[in-house]
Amino acid sequence: MDEFTQLRQYVSRFLTFTEDEWQAHQALLRRRFLKKGEFVLRGGEVCNHVTFLNKGTVRVYNLVNGEELTVNFGFEGNYITDYSSFISRRPTVDYIVAMEDVEILQLAFADMQAAYDRFPVWQKFGRLIAEYILLFTVDRNRSLLYLSPEERYLKLMKDRPKVIAQIPLKYIASYLGITPEALSRIRKRMSDRPD
Repeated sequence: MDEFTQLRQYVSRFLTFTEDEWQAHQALLRRRFLKKGEFVLRGGEVCNHVTFLNKGTVRVYNLVNGEELTVNFGFEGNYITDYSSFISRRPTVDYIVAMEDVEILQLAFADMQAAYDRFPVWQKFGRLIAEYILLFTVDRNRSLLYLSPEERYLKLMKDRPKVIAQIPLKYIASYLGITPEALSRIRKRMSDRPD
């Protein structure tokens, strides 16, 4: 398995492409390695790359009044980026930091636009990914607006068990919009319930 196999498998879930289309896409990718604590993206920068996580985990957060508020997590085998900044070419408020050593594949904005012009299949992929991001964002916003903290935690357990299994509780609490103490109380209440 080479460094592009996992990405190829991911893309294949969305669409069918020829070998020439794949090779043209693969040639545009840049492979990078980051150590734990290094940044894929920092607030104030324009997001210039779509990033696929080949190995490792990242956390996305914003700084609000000097406090880190967790927005998302990215895991091996998935994309992570600030798509809004990437498309609008405006500075991001997101920080994307490696939670462990990571291997990433990045596609630059200009290269993606060129791929769109040359290969309609990559335009279709871009649209499908944008739709996926929109659905995720709407679902997340609805959860934060309409669900109680305990309901949000239960939904997270169901929808994203990797977060529960791999992410420290303080970041899970931040992602849920609650304090670590409130999350501890929720977890205790759940463990005290009879099955």
